[in-house]
Amino acid sequence: MSRLRRSAGAFSAVCCFAVIAFALPVAGADEPLKETPAPVDVIKPDDAESKQLPATNAAAVQPTYGDPVTTRMRIGGRVEAKGGEVQDIFMMVAVPLDCPEQKVQVVDEDFSTDLGTVAFRTLPEVKLAEPGAKQMLISIPRLPSRQTAGAVATYEVVTSRVFAPKETAPLRIPKKLARDIKTFVSTSPFINVGDRKIRDAVEEALQLRVTSDETRKASAAVVANRIGVAPAATPEEASKTEEQANSKTAEAAKPKKAEKRDPQAAAELAAKIEKLTDWERVEALYDFVRARVKYLDGAEDMPAIEALKNGQADCYGLSALFVAMCRTMKVPARMVWVDNHQYAEFYLEDETGKGYWYPAQLAGTRAFGEMPTPMVIFQKGDNFRVPERRRERLRYATDHTTLQASSKHKPRVVYVREPL
Repeated sequence: MSRLRRSAGAFSAVCCFAVIAFALPVAGADEPLKETPAPVDVIKPDDAESKQLPATNAAAVQPTYGDPVTTRMRIGGRVEAKGGEVQDIFMMVAVPLDCPEQKVQVVDEDFSTDLGTVAFRTLPEVKLAEPGAKQMLISIPRLPSRQTAGAVATYEVVTSRVFAPKETAPLRIPKKLARDIKTFVSTSPFINVGDRKIRDAVEEALQLRVTSDETRKASAAVVANRIGVAPAATPEEASKTEEQANSKTAEAAKPKKAEKRDPQAAAELAAKIEKLTDWERVEALYDFVRARVKYLDGAEDMPAIEALKNGQADCYGLSALFVAMCRTMKVPARMVWVDNHQYAEFYLEDETGKGYWYPAQLAGTRAFGEMPTPMVIFQKGDNFRVPERRRERLRYATDHTTLQASSKHKPRVVYVREPL
């Protein structure tokens, strides 16, 4: 009978949430050309055959990739039967996700296959749906007393930097959504789509975009919070810079009392908003969130509406608010869980109807439509269901264990997520 070596590596906690928990007898855990041609003169009937209308270069509107970073991680889980037999062990462990900007390969395995089985699945389990998460499934029917079993795989993950598109004016909010995209305009756990205060925030963000540059300046002034960039020369300098920037940001982004406008002023404001491209509309939401909500390291995950109300949140809350505002404006958007961080993605289409996902980092260096610092991606999405928990809507398709054991001899469940 093989045993897993007793690794000192314990589950590496993700900063934005905790994922280890179990109860007996059933245990669980919740938890990246050519420029668009300049406009031609008006085509007259006599020269219609000699001139052609400009066409958008498709490569100019899509994200591109480069500067890959290779990371190795040990990921898996194991159970130790300390004093009594354990039965019907089933572990679900989140593993890195294959996606356009990330390629994943298993380079080593340490599986207790003589005691159980190991399989993998992607979520959602819907035909033709784009995978949003991947899980390692560990099944152990019976684990004798004082035995250890489980599975740990060594992953090589190559994640590339994402560059913003060269052209953004042709990009549009989709009018008709494919089935697998529809879920990203709907309400999800902690994503309050259509809430009155969220609608008001969307309206305010668009108005601020066309009446003042202060929100955009405040967004750009937000310091990196040491996420995704090199630190300042000294901790003292970093702290001083952060304090000054946050002070200016808070002042510029204070909610302003709504001004009464006459019908003509209201019409002029609406006309200005109408001239915004859809990319600029989404960017207005992005800058609004970064300017209005202060990043609070170590805060618990909170719903979008609470982040807006509190005026402070961690990377999850900031991203959730942006996603909720996008969806309220009918822009598909989703959460992205990466190693030790959380950001968002939004979806726009080109003139042919082909859609693309663009990243948006809410906490950290300003990065809209791009991701300058590659990080290991575990999940894209925020509303999952798994066969074993059909009644639950999960924000994270993450680590979870069920088992049967005596209450007098509680087994030890260990999740492994260790960078090498």
